[in-house]
Amino acid sequence: MQASTLAILAMAMPATLFAQAEETAFQSALGAWEQGDFISALEVYQDLLQGLNGEQWVEQVAAATGEVYRVEELAPDGRSIRFSYDGKYASYESGEALFETTHVVRIEDLATVATLQGRSFRFAPDGNWGVFLAVTESQEITDVQETIRVATRARDRRTAGRARMQLRQAVAKSSTLTLIDLESGQSTPLNVQGTLVYDATFGSDRGTVFFTGQPEGTNGISFNLFRMDVASEDAEQLTDTRGLRLGLQAVPGDRYMLYRRGNRNFTLLDIESGEEHSITGVDESLAADGSAVVYSVLEDSTYFLKSTDFSGDLSTHTLAQSDSPIRYPRYSPDGTRITYQRRVAGNYEVFVTNSEGSSEVRITNHVQHDIFPRFVTDTHLLTVRGEGRHRRSFLHDLSTGATTKLFHNNTVRTIAPEYEWAVSPDGSKILIVSERDGDTVSPERGVYLLYLDQKVGHAELVERIQDNLASEIHLREIGEAMFAPVARTVEEITTEVSPADLYEYQERMFSFGSKYITQPGNAMAIEYLAETLRRWGYEPELQWFQPRDSIRTANVIVTLPGIVHPDVTYVVSSHFDSVSRGPGADDNTSGTSVLLETARLLADHPLPATVKFAFFTGEEAGLLGSREFMRRAVADSLGIVGALNNDMVGWSGDGRIDNTIRYSNAGIRDLQHAAAFLFSDLITYDAKYYKFTDAHAYYEVYGDIVGGIGSYPVLGNPNYHQASDRLPTIDQDLIVATTKTNIASIMLLASSPSRINGLRVTRRLGNSADITWDPAPEADIDHYLVTYGPAGEHGRRELSTTTYEVTIEDAPPGTGIFVRAVNDRGMYGWDWARITLD
Repeated sequence: MQASTLAILAMAMPATLFAQAEETAFQSALGAWEQGDFISALEVYQDLLQGLNGEQWVEQVAAATGEVYRVEELAPDGRSIRFSYDGKYASYESGEALFETTHVVRIEDLATVATLQGRSFRFAPDGNWGVFLAVTESQEITDVQETIRVATRARDRRTAGRARMQLRQAVAKSSTLTLIDLESGQSTPLNVQGTLVYDATFGSDRGTVFFTGQPEGTNGISFNLFRMDVASEDAEQLTDTRGLRLGLQAVPGDRYMLYRRGNRNFTLLDIESGEEHSITGVDESLAADGSAVVYSVLEDSTYFLKSTDFSGDLSTHTLAQSDSPIRYPRYSPDGTRITYQRRVAGNYEVFVTNSEGSSEVRITNHVQHDIFPRFVTDTHLLTVRGEGRHRRSFLHDLSTGATTKLFHNNTVRTIAPEYEWAVSPDGSKILIVSERDGDTVSPERGVYLLYLDQKVGHAELVERIQDNLASEIHLREIGEAMFAPVARTVEEITTEVSPADLYEYQERMFSFGSKYITQPGNAMAIEYLAETLRRWGYEPELQWFQPRDSIRTANVIVTLPGIVHPDVTYVVSSHFDSVSRGPGADDNTSGTSVLLETARLLADHPLPATVKFAFFTGEEAGLLGSREFMRRAVADSLGIVGALNNDMVGWSGDGRIDNTIRYSNAGIRDLQHAAAFLFSDLITYDAKYYKFTDAHAYYEVYGDIVGGIGSYPVLGNPNYHQASDRLPTIDQDLIVATTKTNIASIMLLASSPSRINGLRVTRRLGNSADITWDPAPEADIDHYLVTYGPAGEHGRRELSTTTYEVTIEDAPPGTGIFVRAVNDRGMYGWDWARITLD
C-alpha cells in the first residue's frame, strides 16, 4: 500500500476503519520485508510513522527494522566487559592479551574515569574501588614473545606452548597488585612480599583481596591462593599444593572460594578449615546470595544438571538429566529458578526450571542453536542464537512469552555479529561486544551499552527508515545501471539454470561420502568433476600435490578463455572436500553444484575476460588446495583481478531464500546485491569477511579482490561440520537462486573494467596535485572517470580523461581521489581505485 493511499484513507475513513487499514498495511510491509522487497516495506513504515498514529507504531516498526532499545557506543574496540556490583561503572579491556589496557566508564555520563595499564581488573562489592595487576614492559617479556613468534612461524607447537607458559610467568614478574579508588583515580600498589601474582579478586568488601600466585624463583608454574588484609597488607597463604587455580570467584559470606583446577572439575576451598572440595562439573555458576552453585556434569554418557548447597555438608542435588548435553546453567536473581541450554534433536534450546528441578519449561524452539541463557531480571531472560561467527541476542519475557531481538546496526543488509554480553545488576542495561559495522576482518570489536529502560524515539526511528530507504533506492539504481548493457544476455542465461541438473550434481557428490583428503571420496570427487567438465567441452587441469606424507590430492581447474582481453583473469571457486565425519551436503557440495552449473551454462558463452572455474581440495585440512592454486598462479604470473568464492550456500534454515555476501571488496559486494535482486529470488545480506575460508588464500596473495556467497556468518547451520550435514537439509530453491546470482555476478565482472592499479599523487604548489595511474589491462577502455572530494559519494566533483593522468587544482589535505575505467559499451569499472591526499 502506497503512502498516498494511507493519507487519503485517513481523511475518508472513520478512526476504527482507518486503524484496521493501518494494521493491514503494516502486515503487508512485514510480508514484503520477508520477501526481500525492502523498498516497499520501508515506504509503508515511513508512511505509518508520519501518519496520524505515528507514535503508536514506533515499537513495532523499530522491532521490524532493527533495535527497539536505545544503544550507545562506549568504545570502538574492547572485550572482557563487566559491570560493577552496584551498576555505577562498567569496565572493558583493549590491547594484546596479558598486556591489556583496562578502561573504567561511569555509566551515568559515559565518562572514562580510569585507564589502567594492566589486566585482571575486578570491582569491589562496594562499587567505588577496583583491583588489578599493573604490568610494565621488560626485556624478558620481549625475548619470550620473540620465541613465540619464531616457533609459531615454524609451526613448532611444543616450543610455542612452553614459551607461552614462560610468558605468563614473565608477565607475572612485571605485574604489581594494585588498588584503585575510582572516585579519586588514586592507585595504591600492594606489597605481596616477593610473590608473583597471576589473578586477584575482592572478598565481601574492599578490605580483603584474594589472589593466586607463587614465590618468585619457584620452578615451574603453580598458582596457590592467598588472602590479604588491605589495611595491613598482611597476606596469608591459604593453599600449599602444586597446580593451577584459575577463574577466582569469592562466594558471598567469605567462607568459600571457588576456582578451577582442571577442565572437568572445579574446587570449593573452605577458608576456615583449609580443605579443598573437588567437584566434577563445568559451567559452574553461583547463586546471587552465595547459597549454592549450579553446574553441568557428564557421567557415563549421561548429562546432569546439578547443584551443591553451601550450608552444612555441601549436599548435592540432581536437577535434570538427559542423553544429550546440558550446558551453561544460571540462577535467577532471586535464586528461585535456573536456566540452561540442552541439546534437542541436534540443536541447543533454552529451558527454565525451578531451583528444585521439578518444573522444566522450554523457552526456545528455533532451527538454529539458542545458547548462553542468563536472567536479566527474575521475569526476563537473555539468550543468544547462532554459530560463533554470527551470534545475536534476544530478550524473552517469561510472563508473556514475547521475544525481542536486542541488538542490530539498524541497516537493511549489513549484519552485526555479537561476541560478549554482560547484564547490569538491576537488569536495566546490557553491555555488548560486537562488530556492529559488519567488518569481521579488522581486529577491532566495539563495546556498546543497551538501555532496556529507554526505547528508540519517534524522530530517531523516522531517520532510520529514511536512511535505509535512500540506501536501498540508491543500491537498486546503481545496480540497474551497472547491469544495463548486459542485462538481456544475463537474463537469457540465468533462466536456463536447471534445478534437476543441480540436484544431480549434489546427489552424485553426496554419494561419495566424506571427501576429506584422507578419504576415498576425495579421489572419487576429483574423477567425477573432471569427467563432468570434459563432457561440456572443457580440458580440466588436475593440480596434483602431496600436502602430507602418503596423501595425494588435486584441485580441478578449467578455463573459459576471454574473447576480448584473454590476459585479464577472473576466478570462480568452491571447495569440494568435506570434513572427515560426514559427506558435507552444505559444506560444500552446495557450492560445488553452483560452480558446476555456472561452468555448464557459460561453456558456450565466453566473456570478454578469461574466467577460471576452480574446484579446490583440502579446504577443511587448512586451505591446502586454494593455497596451492595461488602458489601456482604466482609462479605462472597469472594476473587475477577479481574472484568469487562460494562456500555453504544451501542450508534450508528457516525457509527463507537468503544468504550472505562475504566480501573483501565493496564494489563486488554491491555488484552481487544487484545480481541477486535483478536476476534471482535470493535475498542478500553482507559482511566484510574472508577468514577461515578459501577467500583468505586469495587475499593473502592478491589483496581485496574477493566476493562470494556463504551461509556464514549469518545463517549458522547447526549441521556445520557434523555427520548430519546431509542432502535432505538442503533447500533446492536456495541453490537455484544462488546459482543465478553467481552467474550474473561473474558475467558482469568479466564484462566490466577491473579496478585500476598504481594510483599515485604528486603534490604541486598549494592545493594542486597531479594524479596518475597505470593503464587498465582491458582492451576496450574508452575513458577514465575521476572524482574527488569527500570520502562519501555525495559532494564529489567529476573529471573525464582518455589519458592516465589529471591535474586537480583544488585538492586540500583529506581530499579523496577516486578513479575507474569505462569501456566502449559504457560499462564502469566495478570498483574505484582510491587514495586520500595528505
